[in-house]
Amino acid sequence: MKPTRPRPDLLLVLASTERHGVTELRGTVCYRYDPALESGWDTHEPGTVLSPIFTDPAGRYDPYADLHVRAALDVKGNVNDGRSYAWTYEFRPHSVDLRRAQSMASFLRRTDRQMTALAQQLGAPTDFAGYLTRFAVALGITVFAEHSAELRHDGTHWTWMDVDQMHAWVRHHEQTPTATADQS
Repeated sequence: MKPTRPRPDLLLVLASTERHGVTELRGTVCYRYDPALESGWDTHEPGTVLSPIFTDPAGRYDPYADLHVRAALDVKGNVNDGRSYAWTYEFRPHSVDLRRAQSMASFLRRTDRQMTALAQQLGAPTDFAGYLTRFAVALGITVFAEHSAELRHDGTHWTWMDVDQMHAWVRHHEQTPTATADQS
């Protein structure tokens, strides 16, 4: 299988949410707006991070709409020794018609073939950071980001990461409060 060409316009926005003692580590496929690549009604500032919207299966970003990669993490450390588990990539849309379902199924099959080829080439991932890396490679993504409500020193709300920084982000979240307290 030929490798996916790099897509510098795509990125994975990383987030962590906790609910009922389980944290979800999530990467959402987004893109940076470039008026040279998109004509039409958009009036965003160049570089604005946007979530794709599905309107046309052949659209530039439509196939990525509502696409997530995620893992669960037991914050109490009772499951999987505080490391993430249940790694998956999936669409999480609010509604799906037949045209969208067909597009999603086709995209998932192609991504699955890419992930299988990467596993054969590199071996199976041993942690979520490795799984996230392979998912990004399968889609041609080389940039990761985290949004913060707090304004950063560079005047934005974004922390930009490469693959090594993404690995550190995952490791940071996998350190459970219990494990941290035991090391003190």
